[in-house]
Amino acid sequence: MIHKLLIANRGEIACRIARTCVRLAIPVATVHSRADRDALHVRTIGESVEIGDAPASASYLNAAAIIEAARKTGADAIHPGIGFLSEDPSFAAAVEAAGLIFVGPRAETMRRFGDKWAAKHEARAANVPVIEGSEGSSDDAGKIEHLIREMRLPVVLKAAAGGGGRGVRIVRTLDALRETIESAMREAKASFGRPDLIVESFIEKARHLEVQVAGDGEGNALHLFERECSLQRRFQKVIEEAPAVSLSPAIREALTLDAVRLATRVAYRGVGTMEFLVSEDAYYFLECNPRLQVEHTVTEEITGVDLVELQLRIASGEPLPFTQDAISIKGHAIQARVCAEDPAKGFLPATGKLLTVELPGNGIRVETGVETGSEITPHYDSMIAKLIARGADRKEALQQLRAAIDKTIVLGVETNLKFLATLLAHPVVCAGQADNRFIDREFASYAAATPGLELIAIGACLWMRHVQPELGGDGPWTGHDDLLSWRLGDGLGHPGTAPTFLLQAGGEPHSASFGPINEKMEIPVVVDGQLLHVRLDDLGGGRHMASVAGVHGSVVAAFTKSAIHLQGPLGAFAFQIHPYLSLESNGATAGGSVQAPMMGMIAKVNVKVGDSVKRGDVLVIQESMKMELSIEAPCDGTVKKVGCAAGSMVERHSVLVEIEPTDSNKSGEVK
Repeated sequence: MIHKLLIANRGEIACRIARTCVRLAIPVATVHSRADRDALHVRTIGESVEIGDAPASASYLNAAAIIEAARKTGADAIHPGIGFLSEDPSFAAAVEAAGLIFVGPRAETMRRFGDKWAAKHEARAANVPVIEGSEGSSDDAGKIEHLIREMRLPVVLKAAAGGGGRGVRIVRTLDALRETIESAMREAKASFGRPDLIVESFIEKARHLEVQVAGDGEGNALHLFERECSLQRRFQKVIEEAPAVSLSPAIREALTLDAVRLATRVAYRGVGTMEFLVSEDAYYFLECNPRLQVEHTVTEEITGVDLVELQLRIASGEPLPFTQDAISIKGHAIQARVCAEDPAKGFLPATGKLLTVELPGNGIRVETGVETGSEITPHYDSMIAKLIARGADRKEALQQLRAAIDKTIVLGVETNLKFLATLLAHPVVCAGQADNRFIDREFASYAAATPGLELIAIGACLWMRHVQPELGGDGPWTGHDDLLSWRLGDGLGHPGTAPTFLLQAGGEPHSASFGPINEKMEIPVVVDGQLLHVRLDDLGGGRHMASVAGVHGSVVAAFTKSAIHLQGPLGAFAFQIHPYLSLESNGATAGGSVQAPMMGMIAKVNVKVGDSVKRGDVLVIQESMKMELSIEAPCDGTVKKVGCAAGSMVERHSVLVEIEPTDSNKSGEVK
């Protein structure tokens, strides 16, 4: 068995791999970037080597630094985890050349399978059906454009070295074709270090299935059944489950046999995933992921096999520990990815400090690399946690997962929790009838909920208690600079007529004014002209029992200098607090001031001072968490200032471009 393992990764997967090592009594160390000095995986594992600056290119993709870290810690093996260098054959070769064990396939196998085109070539040679498309990959945008113009639309562009939906674009028309190709190439380069793309015919309403395989490197291979991964947004998986839903025995047998045949053909070593698209009674090979998958958890739940342990034993030279006949399916498992993102803004990544994190228990498997106080940065992916539920059947597993999502508390950044709850309650999802474009079709115009008056009132009272915790004399709260020293009430026990402060959720400010606490310990508060009475009982740990308008419920609150974050039965919202009269035109600015909607790197600047622009023109392309966002002009006008440059990091709300609008325009701040 391996003497000591270095985990060359971060976050939840580093913590998950370490957990198996602890059970097997294998000493373990890890690595971290400068931004991850205080990360959970560093503190959980306990021994870590700093390998570079925050960008992955300077740290988690620094092969030489990782190999040196293995030497420093006395590790004789390196586990690459998921992403980063896990599919890089040159890294696998360098690890073994250094006399270390690489926990994964051989470099030669990764070259044959790690590239999408190379994998299709292997599948064709094994008589496994593949999707029609380009012969090879290309990093020449002109050649790719010419090829697409010769094909029947729609087609799909894919990063040749990619996965996880990065560098993928559907082309349905020839409009802005070159820009689409270049955008996919930039995302591919940022995510995988290679800009080259392949082109394939696009199959509408297909299901995305994958087969987990394992091989001993000597030509023996087996499968651990299939997973359903059809619930995706922009080809990035959101919900995964095992086994697949309503899959015919014939298709299951064909998929698993083809997957094992491909693994056997290359004498596959370790665990890997063969991915397929299924359309009615036909299926097509997509790619091989020669590594552990994010969704490996659901396979573990239905088979009882620890896939990380299996990886370590194979890497140590042991034979496969069981035969195909010994593996069976027990129950059903479903996983949801909880991410820092805003579904109402096209799943825009969110960054910031996690003020409160409470994850469910009671039989729910949780995989996470964060906790209260952790920072979500723009340098890595947006995942906060994976929630995995297992039941005797799919209905039970789905019910348990929905309950787990309802119990999950994350304050400090926008999350997809509400979206996950809505998605898992959708009749199509409950019936197991979704295809891989279902989310993009059904939730294309997903709108953010708006807070009710009751929750606004609770937030206002909690904020007032936070900044002025003691009630003096007859009950007025006075003297806090940020509240402009308004005196509560009119002297007769009624709330004052002038608002004390404004709470802003999204783009809408709400006024709040207060009266003295009454004999029932209720706080009279007027929200947007409507009187409500709020009672708050402190339960400790940021949790409060709130009663308002006949509604009683537990609310969790967390505070920053100028905001309150709430989550409870009435919803989850972050309210920015503004002194009365501090907002100008409800947050709008005069002129065409274009701000960064998120923290991240500027990938491209399309304008310069003096340029004329039209409303909707793409001014700047920003990258955060390996995703691209096109920032458009809010009006017609002339560029009078450019406040950013390609390659620079910008904070959220930084002014990127200022436009002098034409006389006919009225524009506002872009957020």
